[in-house]
Amino acid sequence: MPQKDIIKEIKVITDQHIVKGQKQHGFPMRKWKISLMGINANGEEEPLPYVEYVEYLLHHTFEQPLRKVTEYPFMLQEKGWGEFDMKIMLYFADKSTTPYSLDHDLNFQLAHYEVSHTLTFKPDLKPSFLKLLNQPVETISSRDTHNSNGAQAKTNKRRREDTLKPKSKRIKDDASSDDDSSAAASDDWNDEVDIHALADKFQQLDADDLVDLVKLVKANQTADMYVKEDGEAGEFHIDLRTLGNDLLHRLWQFCSQRLNG
Repeated sequence: MPQKDIIKEIKVITDQHIVKGQKQHGFPMRKWKISLMGINANGEEEPLPYVEYVEYLLHHTFEQPLRKVTEYPFMLQEKGWGEFDMKIMLYFADKSTTPYSLDHDLNFQLAHYEVSHTLTFKPDLKPSFLKLLNQPVETISSRDTHNSNGAQAKTNKRRREDTLKPKSKRIKDDASSDDDSSAAASDDWNDEVDIHALADKFQQLDADDLVDLVKLVKANQTADMYVKEDGEAGEFHIDLRTLGNDLLHRLWQFCSQRLNG
């Protein structure tokens, strides 16, 4: 009988909060931390002895975007004012095992959120590594540790309240201040269109108007604009700072016409 793959489940835990009295570019500064936790077959938390270290690949505007953490629960703490997508690389105790890459959405919608991931290992592993995976060698072929429906049910599917929101892509690290951030903020900022007022107008549009607004953005999208669509979650993210004067004016006129009748 062929041996079955070994399934391990982990969760990425994110906590964040606003730092009172600190802002950059009009956005509140936030402290955030990310840690990893194992989940056993009973849904209980467990350590990750088979993971040797973790690398976090942050947004390129951090002074050191690649961070290595070697101690469980592999916690990374930082401070910034914007959301971004990061890579989390898991490196295993068995160096011959290919590292595992996880995509993580750092966002500020919830003060605490958890996202589950399933890791799949082939059964032809070194005995020492199998032991770390809590898989006895003599029973590995007969033990069924994977319940795809259960794993899927425990996956934390976050649904954000707003369909459209301005998403700040640039992040500064702890060493940054309001003074030294001006050089890094090389966005094509438009003095004529109030970005925050435009974002407020987005929130006032009804569902049909939002659909038309998305079509307008996509019809005028260029390669240097930050526009991200998540069809599965039904979300559409844009960084208004990257859109350019012409499109910002069009969006302002669109919102004004729809809201003012």
